[in-house]
Amino acid sequence: MTMTYFPPPPSSSSAPQEGDDLNLRKLVDTLSDHRWLIVSMTGLFLLAGYFHASSQPGIYQADALVQIESQGSNLALMESLGEQQQGNPTSAELEILQSRMVLGETADRQDLAIQVEPRRLPVVGDFLVNHGINQAWFESLTPAFMREWIAGSEDSDWDNPYVWAGESLGVARFDVPDENVGSKHVLRLMEDGNFELLLEEVTLLTGKVGETVQDDALGYRLFVSQVKAHPGAEFILERTSSLNAIKDLKRRFEIMPRGVDSGVYELTLNGADRDQIQPTLDTLTGVFLTQNVQRHSEEAEKQIAFLNEQIPKVSDQLSDAEGMLNDYRAQRDSVDLTFETENLLTRVVEVENQLSELAMREADLAERYRPSHPNYQTLLRQRAQLEAERDQLNAQVNELPETQQEVLRLTRDSQVNQQVYVQLLNQLQEMRLVKAGTVGNVRILDAAMLNPGTIAPRIPLIAGVSGLVGALLATMLIVVRLLLSRAIKTPEQLEELGLPVYATLPDSGEQAGLTERIRPRRSKKAQEVFRGLLAIKKPAEIAVEALRGLRTSLYFAMLESDNNRLMITGASPGVGKSFVAANLAAVCAQAGQKVLLIDADMRRGHLHHAFHGKGVKGLSELLARRIGEEEAIRHSDLKGLDYVARGSVPPNPSELLMQHSFHDFLEAMSQRYDLVIVDTPPILAVTDATVVGKLVGTSLMVVRFDRNPPGEIKAAKRRLENAGVRLKGGILNGVKKPTSSRHGYYGSYLYAYR
Repeated sequence: MTMTYFPPPPSSSSAPQEGDDLNLRKLVDTLSDHRWLIVSMTGLFLLAGYFHASSQPGIYQADALVQIESQGSNLALMESLGEQQQGNPTSAELEILQSRMVLGETADRQDLAIQVEPRRLPVVGDFLVNHGINQAWFESLTPAFMREWIAGSEDSDWDNPYVWAGESLGVARFDVPDENVGSKHVLRLMEDGNFELLLEEVTLLTGKVGETVQDDALGYRLFVSQVKAHPGAEFILERTSSLNAIKDLKRRFEIMPRGVDSGVYELTLNGADRDQIQPTLDTLTGVFLTQNVQRHSEEAEKQIAFLNEQIPKVSDQLSDAEGMLNDYRAQRDSVDLTFETENLLTRVVEVENQLSELAMREADLAERYRPSHPNYQTLLRQRAQLEAERDQLNAQVNELPETQQEVLRLTRDSQVNQQVYVQLLNQLQEMRLVKAGTVGNVRILDAAMLNPGTIAPRIPLIAGVSGLVGALLATMLIVVRLLLSRAIKTPEQLEELGLPVYATLPDSGEQAGLTERIRPRRSKKAQEVFRGLLAIKKPAEIAVEALRGLRTSLYFAMLESDNNRLMITGASPGVGKSFVAANLAAVCAQAGQKVLLIDADMRRGHLHHAFHGKGVKGLSELLARRIGEEEAIRHSDLKGLDYVARGSVPPNPSELLMQHSFHDFLEAMSQRYDLVIVDTPPILAVTDATVVGKLVGTSLMVVRFDRNPPGEIKAAKRRLENAGVRLKGGILNGVKKPTSSRHGYYGSYLYAYR
């Protein structure tokens, strides 16, 4: 009675197993296994972030403090006339501060439309300059051949066009024709302080530092105020439009309130030009203060002009009224008013004075507002009320005796005109005082001052964030690949596919020392081969011990086989079938068996490298009857182990294997050896394995851990079964911590002749 070592393939309702779903344990193991990838990407991104941040120009900031009062001292006339100011004066002043009127004049005074940019060494120039590398340092650290390569020719000065640390150029005036506004000009320095201005390699101007050069025909004028750079250095000059200069200034300018409703605001201005930031902010605050004072002074001038126009008219009216009153009294022998008439006169005079004030106020409002304005409407309502009251008083006057009525009217006209005249004279004097001492409603509390150090770039923060981004990207990449990977990772997965697992071989670090990459002739893809057998070089390796367990399992499994022949195959290339076949043959020979290892992969077989032999004069020549069995069989250094190399690459490997000579050869070898192991090409690549499988009693398929997906195993198993070959089981090779799969379903079967 025969017995087998393994039980029948388990059903789908097997014991609990590790699934493909992502869990914390699997995630931690995967991240730990790829820790060097995470560390490498973190370091790479950190260095990239540091390089990027260090290549950016330093941004400096200056600040100033201003106070904006809600009301100026020159509004006394409007207050005396009863006009209420509409809106928020502080908000209006803040909008004026950011207007083109203020920013434009600042840009013009500071020549902000002139942009000077030094030409740097490509890619690393800004990084070197920001770290203080000057021309002498770079020359001492750079080999001569590299300096020539940078310059572009052997005859040119290697650092000729580039500007280094400590070099600068000052341009006080740069006028260009309208069509070249925004064009980039090149200013190239020459010997003895001379320079030339070029546009698209065409020389426009030549001159000397400190002298104005111009060409009226071309419309160019240039004044280079100072230069500190080596001859040959190049600077990019650009005259931008006034609008662009204002937009750039506004982008760098910021207003922040200090306190709640304090009227105090902090003004900040930042930029890359350290020497220009503070003067620009000083100019901006000065322009804002000047226009504020001028605007309030203009209001006082308008009020003075209005008063100068009204005073002569009121003076004439006063003279006429007094003359008429005196004449009437003379005619009537000095008529006096009764007590009731005196009270009525007082009230009439008050109303008339108020109407006169409203009339002057209406004349002032008519110059600034439309009749629909709320201030104008309020004035009209007040006037209507006073006119109604005046009509009532006039009705009372009409009830008086005729003499009393006339005296009252004449006295009223005289007093009203006198009060208006005095009031206008007082207001004129007040406006003259206001104009002389106009200070506006804006005060500069703190003049502009440049802050020490730079505010940007924040190199440590940028580098740290970049490193964190690199770590997150690496982690996300690993997790995504883990989620997308459907490759075989556990023996239970193979058993679910109906493939019993005869051995689980751990990944061997020692095997890597025996493996090298070669590029066969007529092949564009490098191939991994191993020179020497792990079972001989490192017999105590854990993978070799696992092969010894496989040897024991095969002894019982092959008892029910028709012959002593074993086929080792795989679904796809690179799964380690040749490694398993060769080292299994070695451990069997070490156990005292006489073993023959046949390399049936006549396309890309490389078992001969393991024995330090050559591939020619092997199986292909034997099957083609060019050599005999004794010549094809080679002895190894291990007693009891012989092998047959693949031979020269034939044009028809499958047809050679189907010949009767191959069957006869295997039959003869089964009589001479205790065990015949045949290494075949991948099942899904070519049909050779199906041909060999019919001639052997036991077939095992090597599955690579985390490389072969279940779909490949099913397809390979189905192809063998359709050809009448029954797989005995599988070998899970290269088991280690979860790693990402490199092959998908029916992955890249790059299998070609060499």
